[in-house]
Amino acid sequence: MKGFGFSLADNTYLREDPDAYFLLSKLPLRILRINKPLFLVLKTLEEGSELSEFVEQHPGIKEGQLLQNLLSLTSKGYLKLERIAELEDYPKVSIIIPVRDQPEDIIECLQSLANLNYPEDKFEVIVVDDGSGSNMSNVTSSFNVKLIQLEKSQGASVCRNIGAENACGDILAFLDADCIADKNWLREIIPFYEMEGIGAVGGFVDSYHRKRYLDRYEEVSSPLNMGKRIIFQEDIESNFYVPSCNMLVSRKAFMATGGFKSGMHVGEDVDFCWRMRSRGYALLYVPVGRIAHKHRNHLFKMLQRRNEYGTSEATLYRSHQDKRKRLPISIYTGLSFLALTLSILLTNPYPLCLILLLFGLDLFQKSGTIKKFKIVLSCQQIVYSTLRSYFSFFYFAFFHLVRYYLVLLFGLGFLLHSMWFFGGLALLFTSGVDYYVKRPKLSYPAFLFFYVLEHLAYQLGVVWGCLKLRYFRAYILAFSHA
Repeated sequence: MKGFGFSLADNTYLREDPDAYFLLSKLPLRILRINKPLFLVLKTLEEGSELSEFVEQHPGIKEGQLLQNLLSLTSKGYLKLERIAELEDYPKVSIIIPVRDQPEDIIECLQSLANLNYPEDKFEVIVVDDGSGSNMSNVTSSFNVKLIQLEKSQGASVCRNIGAENACGDILAFLDADCIADKNWLREIIPFYEMEGIGAVGGFVDSYHRKRYLDRYEEVSSPLNMGKRIIFQEDIESNFYVPSCNMLVSRKAFMATGGFKSGMHVGEDVDFCWRMRSRGYALLYVPVGRIAHKHRNHLFKMLQRRNEYGTSEATLYRSHQDKRKRLPISIYTGLSFLALTLSILLTNPYPLCLILLLFGLDLFQKSGTIKKFKIVLSCQQIVYSTLRSYFSFFYFAFFHLVRYYLVLLFGLGFLLHSMWFFGGLALLFTSGVDYYVKRPKLSYPAFLFFYVLEHLAYQLGVVWGCLKLRYFRAYILAFSHA
C-alpha cells in the first residue's frame, strides 16, 4: 500500500450517523453504506492525510484487501487515484510475444523492450514464432530473447500458451508483435498486484499511427482502447475483459484458468478473462502502462477486423451460457424511453407527456431520499442529477440498437417510415455523445462516416456468426436495477 495515493472524487463526501456510515455522491446522486473500518480509512483521505500513515497506525490491517476496496470505489467513481506506488520489490516477469511474418514489427517491439525501466535480471522476453515463412532467428538474434519456433502456424492462443509453459516469471506479460511498449510499462502496472485476489491487469492501449483520418478515429474508438478510467471487476456476471495485447496475468491465475483456448482466433482474450473470473480471480484495467498498437489503418482491413470481432460473439455466448448483455434500468427511465419510442413510431406527441410525469415522480422520489439522508442539494442540482441519469440510460439503450440493429431499423423503415427517423435519432444521439466525450482530432462528419461503417461491419459479423452456429443467445438482453 505504501506509495498509493487516493482522494475523494469531486462532489463526494462522507456521512456519519449514530448507527451507520455512508459515502455519498452528489453528481451523480448515489448513496453507499460502508462499514466503520472503511469509513475511518476514507476519513483519513478526506482530511488529506497519507494512506500509508493509516496503515502504519493499524498494523493488523490487510493491505491487499484495503487496496482492493479502494480500487473498487475508484472504479465506481467515489474515489480518484492520485498516485501509483513505486516498486520496492521487483517480481520476475516473463514477456510473451506471438509473431508470424512481422520482421519489422517485432524488431521495433523488441527495441522498445530493451529500453524498459525495469531491472534486466527481473524480466525475460519470450518470442514464439507461429510458423513464419521468414527466418525469425536472424531477426531476433541481436536481442536478448528466448525464441521458440513452431513448424506450422497454430494461432496466437497456442503461441501464448507455449510461451507460458516455458516462462519462469511470477507474472506473465502478454504483448503483441505490432505493439511498442512505453519504458514505464511494467513499473506502472505491476504495483497493482499488491491487491488481494487479482488475476490479471490490463493497461492502456494507445494508437501508433496518427496521420490519417482513420488513424485519428482509431485513436479514440479502437476496441482495444478501454478508456481513461479505472475499471475493476470481481462480479463474475459482468462481461468485462481486457485485450491480450496488453495483459499481465499472475502465473497462478493463468494455470488455474488453463491458458487461452487454442481453437479460438478471435475473442480468445474475452474467453480467457471470463473463465479466469469464474474461478474467483479479480480483473482490473488501469489507464496507465501504455503500449502503442499498430492498428489496421486501411479502411477495408479495419472493417474486416470489426466484422471478425462480431462473429466471435456467438462462440463466446455459447461457451459461457451464464453471460448476458446487461442494461442497468430503473422503472422511470425505462418507461420514459418506451414513451419516446412510441411517440416517434406512432408520430404522436402525446406519449411524450408521460415522460414529464415519470420525470416528476422520479424527482419526488429522489427528493425524499435526499431529505432522509440530510443531503444538501439545490433544486437545480437535483434536476441536473436526474436528467443525467435519463441521458445516460437513453445513450446506452440507443447504443445497443445502433450496435446490433441499425440495419434492421432502416430496413423496417420501408414498411414504417418513422423507423428511419427513430434509427437516425439513435445514430445521431450516440455518435454525438461519443464524439463529444472522446474528442477525436477530426470533424464530426468524418467521425460519423467511420462510426456508421464500424457498427455495420460489427453487427453483420454478429448476424453471420449466429447464423453459422445457429445460436442466438448473443441477442438476449438482460435488465438489472440501476
